[in-house]
Amino acid sequence: MNNYVLINIPKRSLKKLGRKIVLDQMQNFDNLSKYQIIDKYLYLTSIKRILKREYNLNDAELCDTNKELIYQKIKNILPKENKKKTFAINVERKGEHKFTSTELARELAGSVFDIYPDIRVDLDKPNLIVHIKVLSNKCLIYTEQG
Repeated sequence: MNNYVLINIPKRSLKKLGRKIVLDQMQNFDNLSKYQIIDKYLYLTSIKRILKREYNLNDAELCDTNKELIYQKIKNILPKENKKKTFAINVERKGEHKFTSTELARELAGSVFDIYPDIRVDLDKPNLIVHIKVLSNKCLIYTEQG
């Protein structure tokens, strides 16, 4: 399965856009897909790859708030070829959790170092940003090229 997220869309437009993308994928590409609205994000899952540029999608994963699971999911969404020299992890939380955003970012940075041992952390102008949105009992993870 291929997972994506659409960000920076007004919340009132998410349902309409989700339906449009799913219908377009079925009619034009014979690609079964579904969407979920998670807070202010449109999360898409499809059988075949979707052209990310056409819809301005980012690779994404959805999981529970288990740190070990998040660590593995980050590895799944990192680009296979790394041309990036720097990265940052951006954590946002909603709800009560046993960890702070800074603690979680620090612990999860190791997943990026596991895949790219020569990459450096740059919090000001990173080439690659790993976003982690902890929304109550769910965690949405996606990457963004800086």
